Amino acid sequence: MDKPKVLHGVLLGAGTAALFLIGAYGSHLVALQSSGLEALWPSNAIVLALLILAGRDRPAVLAIAVGQLAGGILLHLFRDDPALITLTLSVANVVESLLVFALLQRIRLGPGLVDRVGDFFSFVMACATAAMVSSTLGALGLWLGHRVPFWDAWQSWYVSGVLSQLVVTPAIVVIADIVRGRRMRDISIAAGAELVALLGLIAAATIYVFFQRGVPSTFIVAPCVLLATFRLRALGAVAGVAIVAIIAACATAAGHGSIAHLLQRPGDQVLLLQTFIATQLLTALPVAAILAERDLRAEETRAFAEHFRSVVENIGEVIFRIDSHARWTYLNPAWEALTGRPIATSLGRSWLELVEPNARAGLAERTAAVLRGEDQSTRRIVRMEMREGLRWVELFIQGLHDQDGRIAGATGTLRDIDDRKRIEEHVITAKRRAEQRAREATLLASTDELTGIANRRAFMSQLEREIAGAMEFGWPLAVAIFDVDHFKLVNDCYGHAVGDRVLQLIAARAAAVVRGGDMVGRLGGEEFGILMPGAAREEATLVAERLREAMEAAADGDDSLPKVTVSVGISMRESHSDAASLLMDADMALYAAKGEGRNRVRVAA
Repeated sequence: MDKPKVLHGVLLGAGTAALFLIGAYGSHLVALQSSGLEALWPSNAIVLALLILAGRDRPAVLAIAVGQLAGGILLHLFRDDPALITLTLSVANVVESLLVFALLQRIRLGPGLVDRVGDFFSFVMACATAAMVSSTLGALGLWLGHRVPFWDAWQSWYVSGVLSQLVVTPAIVVIADIVRGRRMRDISIAAGAELVALLGLIAAATIYVFFQRGVPSTFIVAPCVLLATFRLRALGAVAGVAIVAIIAACATAAGHGSIAHLLQRPGDQVLLLQTFIATQLLTALPVAAILAERDLRAEETRAFAEHFRSVVENIGEVIFRIDSHARWTYLNPAWEALTGRPIATSLGRSWLELVEPNARAGLAERTAAVLRGEDQSTRRIVRMEMREGLRWVELFIQGLHDQDGRIAGATGTLRDIDDRKRIEEHVITAKRRAEQRAREATLLASTDELTGIANRRAFMSQLEREIAGAMEFGWPLAVAIFDVDHFKLVNDCYGHAVGDRVLQLIAARAAAVVRGGDMVGRLGGEEFGILMPGAAREEATLVAERLREAMEAAADGDDSLPKVTVSVGISMRESHSDAASLLMDADMALYAAKGEGRNRVRVAA
């Protein structure tokens, strides 16, 4: 057996027993000054706080429980109580503390007890539930041992036990959290001075209320406790309520204060005192929990806003916001680096001022559609007046909505793509000229006999050349494969002659919808391919959708041909792509389109 752990358990149990006896002795001294009835029973509350701090450390929990049992037995031996009462009351105390602790573990209550409103009320319910069991055991023991009326004993045990746990346990837990560093922010030098001042105010108000003989003025205490709660949150609440409980109990026991003067029966005095303390408790601690939750949300919001601001202010792209009249309302620092214009002088001006004149109308139309809510967003490539003159920029704009769902403006990004645009245009122009010469030289040898478009061999050769050029210059490349949905039914129902005419129609429409410089080829049977050099994902998808929509439309005035649809799969060149992998990815995307119901476009992941 690990000797240090055994020694730790023994010390923990002995310390628990000592704290239990100290709490019981203090309560007993206060009770002796009055009727012998105890308004508070802090011993079990102290033990419960130790159990909560121990958490899931089972050896520590066991040591604390044994220490509480030993303390209870010693307490009753000092009082010369009969064995029945000693055993019954000691067991009842242990049962109460362990049962509350078990309920708190069951509902996974947070360690602070008053950090959330739900946690606090769950803590109240756990204490109230567990005290029913311990009160029954304790009242039964007192009735059997001393013939104390069962209901009086039950009521006294229940109210004093629950109230003590609600007052003492959170105070110990909060103080322990401060000592362990969890709440160090609560005890800065300024907060410490404020804590002393506020607790002094609470003590002074409570002493005045309970040691004067004038008009009852217990209402003075609550504002002082709430002030401490608002200023110091949980620490102010639990410390303030604890001070009120201690002073009020001692004063009432000594016969001072409005409670002692208004009521003659000791039992009534204790009940009213307990009600007064419970009122302070159930006012201050829920407020502390609400404030703690609000502080947590505010801290999370502040941290998120700080992170967002840091990202926005250090990103290379311009992030902007415009109002419903298309005027700048926000620009991040990248604006000044890109345009050379101060942000302050740009805000409030139309965002079209720097756009080249012949592009303003089109951009204004697309922006107006977003600001009217007709389009969610738009992306445009235009030339704007930058620090170095007119340069190509990519604009993305998306509508902003207010709380009522109305368009309140728009936000978006602005990115300088001038260098990329010029290189792309130069490379694409040179490539297209080279391709044109190559197509003219190999037209006869590379043409499909039926459709008049490129055959498989020509398509594959061109694909290899495009991949090599794309790898060398870094431009994008897209490949699409499409075929006729249910083409076998066309041949079976209409004959192969009609099927051939359908293939010719498909080839003609495909050639009509692709971009200049794209290549359409017949790969075999009813399967076709489109080679799209320089096409990004969006452009390739747009070409494929145009093809799909063209085929979905009715045959151009030729009712003799059946109406057919096509499924399209697209793949994009990656750094490691070769012809086989591009075609395989496009083919897999094609089969995905067919598997999802045909007549659709899918892009390989």
